[in-house]
Amino acid sequence: MSAGVADRLADAVAGTPLADRFAATSAKFLQRRGADAALASLDGPRLVGLARLLGSDREMAGFLGLRPALLERIAGADASRFAARHREFEADPPAPAEDDLEGALDALRLLRRDETVWAACCDLGGIVSFEAVSSFLSVLAESITRRALALAERSVAPETSRPILSVLAMGKLAGREFTYHSDLDLIFLYRGGVDEIERASRAGQRLISYLTTMTGAGIAYPVDTRLRPSGRQGTLVTTFDGFERYQETEAETWEHLALLRSRAVAGEIELAQAHLDGIRADVLRRADDRWSTIASLRSRVESERSDESRGIPFKTGAGGLMDVDFLAGGGMLERGTPPVPRLASSEALLRGSVRGARVDALIDDYAALRRVEARTRLWCGRPVESLDADPDTLAGVAELIEPGLGAGALVERMAALRQRIRAAWNDVIASGGIAALEVGAG
Repeated sequence: MSAGVADRLADAVAGTPLADRFAATSAKFLQRRGADAALASLDGPRLVGLARLLGSDREMAGFLGLRPALLERIAGADASRFAARHREFEADPPAPAEDDLEGALDALRLLRRDETVWAACCDLGGIVSFEAVSSFLSVLAESITRRALALAERSVAPETSRPILSVLAMGKLAGREFTYHSDLDLIFLYRGGVDEIERASRAGQRLISYLTTMTGAGIAYPVDTRLRPSGRQGTLVTTFDGFERYQETEAETWEHLALLRSRAVAGEIELAQAHLDGIRADVLRRADDRWSTIASLRSRVESERSDESRGIPFKTGAGGLMDVDFLAGGGMLERGTPPVPRLASSEALLRGSVRGARVDALIDDYAALRRVEARTRLWCGRPVESLDADPDTLAGVAELIEPGLGAGALVERMAALRQRIRAAWNDVIASGGIAALEVGAG
C-alpha cells in the first residue's frame, strides 16, 4: 500500500468532523484496496468524494472495499460519464428474465449498491449536483423495478409475453426526488376482471419478494404498498377500472394528494400513464376548497411524527418538507389546472398552480431541506426524518452539506428556512388559497 494514497485521503478530511469516522473505516478499506492502481490514480474531486464517503456512510465504505471494479469507475468519474449512465437507466427496457433466479436477484442488489456508492462519491466530491444524483437514484430504482417485474412475471406465467402488471410509483420516486436509503412506494394495476386477480396478485407478491428478500448481497429496496386503494385492507392489486372508480367515488383528500405525485414506471407504462392522467384530470376538474381538510391532515402528521425535543424534524415538523409537499398538492387541487406534470415533483406541482418570487424562495428552501435529508441519511446509514441534536451528528451532517459549515451555523440556517416555510404555510391556510404565495417575496 502506498503511504501517499493513505495520506492524501486523510488530508482530504483532516481537521473536519469526518476525520474520526474516516480513520476507523479507511483502515479496513486500505487494507483491502490500498494496492489498487485505481486508488493511486485518484485526484481532485474524485479523491475528495471517496474520502468524504469513507468518513460518512460506514456500510457504503465497507461495500466499496469489496468492489475493485467500482473503485476503477470512481477513478474515472466525471459529469459526462454520470449523465451517460443516467440516460442508460432512463431508457433501459426490462432485462430478459434469467434462468438463475438467485443469481439474478443478487445481480439486482449489487447493481443498486454499486451505482449508489458511485453516485455518492460523485455527489460528495462535487462532480455533479445533488439534484442530478437524486434523479439518477430515481432512474436506477425504476430500472431495477422493471427488471424485478420481468423476473416475477416470468415465474408466474412463463407462457405469456404480455405484461401482467403495471406499476405506479408514488411520492419521491414519481417526482424523481429519490435519495439515499429511500424506499419504493408502489401501486399495482392490472387489466382484466376477477379471473385475472389471482395471477396478478402472485406477480405483485413475487415482485415485492424479489425486491425486499435478504440475500447474500442484501436487499434491493424496501417496498411500501400502503397507498393502494383502501390501504392495508385493500387487495394488493387493482384493476385499471377499479382504480378509477375508487379515486372518483371513495378516495379521500389525502389519497388525491398522493395521486398527484404518481407516475407509471413499469409494465405497460404508456397505457398506465394515460389512464392515470385521465383520472387526475377528472379529479382536478372537481376542484374545491380543501384547505381546511389539508390543514387537519398536516396537523395530525406533525403531532404524531415530529418531536422537536429530540432533534430537528426536517420532514414532518413545522416548516419541514411536508409543508411544501402539502402546499404543492393543495394548490393543484384548489385551482384544478390539468395536466399534472409527468415528473410530479413537489416543485413541479407547486409551479403548476402558482408563480412568483416567494414561490422561488420557497422552492430554494425546500431544496436545501432535501439536501439536509440526504446528508443525514448518509451519516446515519438509514432512512430518518429528523436530524439528531447530538453534537457529533450535527457536526458531521453540517460538514457533508458544506465543508466548514459547522453545527451551530447549520442549526441557525435550518431554523431560518423552516420559519420561512412555515410562514408560507400559515399564510395559505389563513387565507384559504394558494394565491397567498403570489404576494411578496416572503
